[in-house]
Amino acid sequence: MASTLGLGAAMCPLSSLMLPDSAMAADMVPLRIYNPHTRERYDVELFVGSKWNENALLVCHHMMRDWRQKKSIQCDKKLFAALYVVQRKFNIDSPISLNSGYRTPETNNMLRESGAAPNSQHLLGRAVDFALPGVDPIVVSKYAQSLGMGGVGNYPTFTHMDTRGERVYWGRGL
Repeated sequence: MASTLGLGAAMCPLSSLMLPDSAMAADMVPLRIYNPHTRERYDVELFVGSKWNENALLVCHHMMRDWRQKKSIQCDKKLFAALYVVQRKFNIDSPISLNSGYRTPETNNMLRESGAAPNSQHLLGRAVDFALPGVDPIVVSKYAQSLGMGGVGNYPTFTHMDTRGERVYWGRGL
C-alpha cells in the first residue's frame, strides 16, 4: 500500500513522536522485522491511512514475544512506530533484527547474570533491543535519542529503545 501520511492526518500514530513533516510525508513502506532466535521474518503495513493496522499489530506483538517462554503481551505501539521511523531514516531494505522485546520475569531473571535490569522495561512490553544491518549501533542510538521517547542504550551490537517516559541514555557515546 502506498499512501501519503503527513502531520495533518487526523490522529496520525507517528505524530505522537513529534517528528518533522518530512519524516512522515513520504510514501509508506512496510516495517521489515526479523527475529533471529526464531528465524521469523515479516513485512507489515503498520498503518491504514491515519489508523493503526490491527492485523499488523498482532504480528508485531508476536514478533516481540518472549521466545524462550513462548509468551506474548501487547507491547507499546510507540515502539513499532519508532522502529518504522528508524528504518525510514536509514533507508534500509533488510529487516530490522528484533533481538529482545517482551520478557517474562523468568527470562529476565535468567538474563540478570548478563546485565538485565531487575525492573526492566522489557517486562512491561515497553522496550526493544534491535539492530539495523550495516548501520553502526552508535549511529542508530544517537538517532533514537533524538526521538525523545524514553530510554536509549547503546551496546556494541545493538540499540536498546524504550518508552519509559523519562529520557535516560547509557552506553558508549551517549
